[in-house]
Amino acid sequence: MEIFNNRELAIALWVVAISFYVLKSPKMKDVRKSFKRVIEAFFVKTIMSVLSLMIIYMGTIVYMLSEMGLWNVEQVKNTLFWGASVGLMSLFKLETIKTDENFFKHSVVGNLKLLALIQFVVSVYSFPLLGEVVLVPLLAFIGAMLAIAGTDEKYVAVKRLLEYLLSTFGLLVIGYTIYMLITNFGEIAKEKTLYDFIVPPLLTLFYLPFIFIMMVYSTYEQVSVRLRYSIKSNWLRYTALTCAFLLFNCRTRLLERWSSHVAKNNINSCGDMFKTFAHIHKVRRAEKHPLDISPEDGWSPYEAKEYLSNKGLKTGFYNNQYGNEWVALSPMHELGDGLIPDNIAYYVEGSQDVAITLKLKLNINDKSREVIALNELSEMAELLCQSSLKLPLSENMKNAIMCAEQLVEVYGNKQVSLIRDEWPDHVFSGYDVKFVVSSI
Repeated sequence: MEIFNNRELAIALWVVAISFYVLKSPKMKDVRKSFKRVIEAFFVKTIMSVLSLMIIYMGTIVYMLSEMGLWNVEQVKNTLFWGASVGLMSLFKLETIKTDENFFKHSVVGNLKLLALIQFVVSVYSFPLLGEVVLVPLLAFIGAMLAIAGTDEKYVAVKRLLEYLLSTFGLLVIGYTIYMLITNFGEIAKEKTLYDFIVPPLLTLFYLPFIFIMMVYSTYEQVSVRLRYSIKSNWLRYTALTCAFLLFNCRTRLLERWSSHVAKNNINSCGDMFKTFAHIHKVRRAEKHPLDISPEDGWSPYEAKEYLSNKGLKTGFYNNQYGNEWVALSPMHELGDGLIPDNIAYYVEGSQDVAITLKLKLNINDKSREVIALNELSEMAELLCQSSLKLPLSENMKNAIMCAEQLVEVYGNKQVSLIRDEWPDHVFSGYDVKFVVSSI
């Protein structure tokens, strides 16, 4: 039992107790049935194949680290814990990882931060077993309550109290750790402690190539499924996938962009297929070498789509939707907390070479929060106006935004407008507001 600290033993005791209750209590019959279905869903061929690959890959990494003198048998516990947490959860978060351009960079930097060292030192010294047995469910309860309190602004006072309690506990843990470092430094000054510190970060770093390969593989698999609806011929579909792999290889964003373009076209021949690749090459070249657009005509779409990226409104690619209509739009950016938070998005619309409309759309899902949401819209509108027209937002427009009242202003051949659309019979009296800068 010496390989487990008191915190791990306390967690194990609670897991055993809860598991025993769930398995034996008549009240937990439905829970047992649901859990059984989850287990059955987990042990499907696809998931088990990926897990097998993960185990083989990590076994190879552990062997290599062992040969290099960076892993020993005392690290079995840490390795198993790492695999059940970081390793397994990373596989289930592949879709999230795809959208995070900085995931691999953050994974490397995160293991080298001073905070990682502090967290490790804090975890070395656990409280006495009885204290950990009491603290584990208490902190879990506070964490759950904090998550619930964050769903609605009316619980803001409760949220602050819970955050204060957690902060106080954090200071207590740090104080206890400093005390133990002074009085029991020998606990951390061990060879095993050094291994405990370096093994998890090394496992994470060596695991990143496997995550990257799985991310690329899952993207090609998803694209292959989508192509079944766009390319009916099996031979042509396999040829298209082969060409895509040769052209895009590990550049998954280009691969997904190409598959989205294919979905909007009828691909019945090799000529049609090659046109889709030529289109991607053309727009990529236009992005790298954008045309100089006269201010009288509009804006360069590749510059306009970046106007609000620093405010969290980063658009996707500038693509043609139907016919000659081209659009780049950002995902909905949530403002604040709440069960149904307000959200805002940024749109760039125009032709292939010129953007003629820049639009912010704010959805106010609860009128009681409109002041906060409208203030956020005002700040983003100010930045958009400065970036697109090189002009500050007028006082009249600022007032119109804060009152959510419609207004139109004209600056030469450019128009700045605010449009409000009501949502009839909305339970929280919601509505949306559009701030639009456009060429006349």
